[in-house]
Amino acid sequence: MIESLASYVSFLSYRYLAYTTTLKSMLSQLKSFSLLLALVLGPAFLGMVLLLFLGLGKIVDSHTEPAYGAKIAVVYLLLESVMLWAMASAIKNSQNRAFQRSLYKSSWRVCADCKLLLLSNAWLIASLLIAIDLSLKQWLQVPHFMVFMLLQWLCGVFVLYRPRALFYSLLLSSVLVLLPVSLSPLQYYLCFVAIFGCSILLPPVRISHKLKVHSLALFWLSYFIQHSWSLIWRGSVLLACLLALLQLIAVRNDFSDLIQVVAFSVCVLLTSSLQFDCLAVFKKYRLFFQSNNQDKPFYISHFLPSLIFFAVALIVVISMIGTNSIYIPIGAVWCVLQQYLAQKKPAQFALVWFFITIGIVLLA
Repeated sequence: MIESLASYVSFLSYRYLAYTTTLKSMLSQLKSFSLLLALVLGPAFLGMVLLLFLGLGKIVDSHTEPAYGAKIAVVYLLLESVMLWAMASAIKNSQNRAFQRSLYKSSWRVCADCKLLLLSNAWLIASLLIAIDLSLKQWLQVPHFMVFMLLQWLCGVFVLYRPRALFYSLLLSSVLVLLPVSLSPLQYYLCFVAIFGCSILLPPVRISHKLKVHSLALFWLSYFIQHSWSLIWRGSVLLACLLALLQLIAVRNDFSDLIQVVAFSVCVLLTSSLQFDCLAVFKKYRLFFQSNNQDKPFYISHFLPSLIFFAVALIVVISMIGTNSIYIPIGAVWCVLQQYLAQKKPAQFALVWFFITIGIVLLA
């Protein structure tokens, strides 16, 4: 028994070391964004933490507007899933997963996954801090918040073990909150739990395996179907930013022009950053297309996904926030510039975006 416990502690130590090492490696890959993070996110860190707790407060106190609280909850779950998806390989130690299966019990792996998942889930930790501060009487008044914390935990588990079911869950939950129905807060969250449970039973849709890739357009379509999270997380972050900016416009309508500029710049940043993924695909398959005498068309085509994504995202921004028509051609040129920087000078990508954003804000 003691020997088994010592082995388990040793395994946990190994997993924690692998977790921190992977995170350090991931952070080292973001060197090109270090100046942007220092300039923008550094001073705004306390503000973001405050917004996190204010949003959770809206979820707790959603008796007067249950549908609004449910919408915020879905956005929270979406952003939380994106964050955990980015950290999933570190949490599971995916690179050495086969090695772990050959030496350790499956229950040990799951237990270590759950511990590192809790350590990584800042959103759930924030909810737990609020929960600890509530009295028993307050708990009886907001039972839906306990269900919401369960949903936060389920999001993390689904990210690790059932990513497709998570996609179905968030999609169906988003449809539910947009329906013109009148439910209580507890009913909304119980419906979310039911949706998460039923999503496990839905069969996977494997469209990419049915596609016959005989053109560059179908090649990129097949790639993004198989790597849909690269689009999902960008779309999720953009949607969350737009919803936050909508609330800001409702409070300070006199800042609407400035808010439109912020929405516009975030749209350019998220869409043009897709070029990093497209560049990696181009380098991977360049020799194959070169052997088929399609190297030049393939080179041109790897710029198109970012531009198409920008066009779709800009339509969403205009429909939700609105924007000055002059920003549309500016945005197209700006997106191409950011693509060039991602291609040739990735270290300057974030810095140039930051200074252009500041310049447009000053001129607005």
